[in-house]
Amino acid sequence: MDIKKMLESHKEIDDGINLKLEEIAQLRALAERCTVRMTGESRSPGSHSDRVGRNAAKIADLENKIDADIDRLVDLKEKLMYFVSALEDEKERNVIERHYILHESFEVIAEKLGYTPRHVHRLHRSALAHLDEHYAHIMLSA
Repeated sequence: MDIKKMLESHKEIDDGINLKLEEIAQLRALAERCTVRMTGESRSPGSHSDRVGRNAAKIADLENKIDADIDRLVDLKEKLMYFVSALEDEKERNVIERHYILHESFEVIAEKLGYTPRHVHRLHRSALAHLDEHYAHIMLSA
């Protein structure tokens, strides 16, 4: 995997975690809306308690997946920060961190840092080239 794919996969994992968290929130909201009928009738296979149990199982499954994704994200972030910290140019490092770690667009980065979007693109391109060199050097010596 090259360095740019590593940077992009950070966002994909992070987005996946956020989607799962949203799904859990929806399932919990649904569960809160459910009311238990307190009747003496027997429960059939499609009863309320079956639905609640299925939703609880879905929530537990999603929470386990989120835990695994968070572990992957933390490991990836450690690797990325190792490479990004090797960038000597603070402007390049700032652009990479903001774009790939904070998921800011180039336009937002330009506005926050007082640069033109074109300059941010140049810094990004230059930073990726430097990261590729550093990554290739590390991989060759490993």
